[in-house]
Amino acid sequence: MNHKNININEIHFLGSLGRTDNKPERFGLKKLNGTEFFIDNDGNTWQNEILWDTGWGNINGFIKLPEPNFEQLWTLLTESQIEVNLLGSAELLTQYPIEVKQKIEEIFKHNKKIDQDLTKRLSRLDVLNHVMNHSEMKGKKPKEVDADYQEWKKLKDDFDKLKTVANNGYNSLWQKAKSMFKL
Repeated sequence: MNHKNININEIHFLGSLGRTDNKPERFGLKKLNGTEFFIDNDGNTWQNEILWDTGWGNINGFIKLPEPNFEQLWTLLTESQIEVNLLGSAELLTQYPIEVKQKIEEIFKHNKKIDQDLTKRLSRLDVLNHVMNHSEMKGKKPKEVDADYQEWKKLKDDFDKLKTVANNGYNSLWQKAKSMFKL
């Protein structure tokens, strides 16, 4: 696998979408003797990894090796149609907060609105769901830490302004009712 390219149509993560058994055998993986790795029927090597949060806590799953780098994870998040690739890449992107921030800022700078598909994909990123300082804080003065926090807060606020929410008809009905009854 070339580190610049990644096949968005292949599965790069294995894990359940709910709270179920994530033993290697469930995914057709066999332990490579004398190692901590697993192999599938196609000869791909997999590593055990803590993956996405199912609402019951993060699940143990598997990631195909070599582990995708930042650009590959970003590609999986923004282009793959495979649910486990979206979940896995969003989870591992937490290891690259500054790079993620730069990518998102670039998107925001060039778009007045983010389409529904990209909104859904970016919504999986922790940095856009929780306002907190994802920057390094060690050795910084409180003023610098606060400035970093404000940048992360602005990123979340900008996302909330630019994202496109699915219109299920409720909002337009509510607007109509409000105008009819002067609510």
